[in-house]
Amino acid sequence: MNPTRALALILATCAPAAGQEVAPQIIEQFQPLPFHEIAASVSDRYEGRLLAADTRAPVPHERDLGAELVYEFRLLTPQGNLLDIRIDARSGRFLSVSGRGQLEARKPVK
Repeated sequence: MNPTRALALILATCAPAAGQEVAPQIIEQFQPLPFHEIAASVSDRYEGRLLAADTRAPVPHERDLGAELVYEFRLLTPQGNLLDIRIDARSGRFLSVSGRGQLEARKPVK
């Protein structure tokens, strides 16, 4: 799904019950990083094969950190472990990495 469309859907579902519409300028101001750039940052940090990628609404603690849209990746490590990686779509900041084998899959810092 297109990140801008995903954000529009998220904002539309969060609109007040009074039927107020989301201002178009709010949607236009939101500029997520390109999906392929974020996928490259995951590959730069962890060894493995990307199995899935999707856009998600932020959970409350991610929203508290300023995330408005989250890119979620599922990575299969060389050891056969699955990592779930959540990244802020606008800043590219890693929000969370969960799963076994994180340290083993982590590439050395250059």
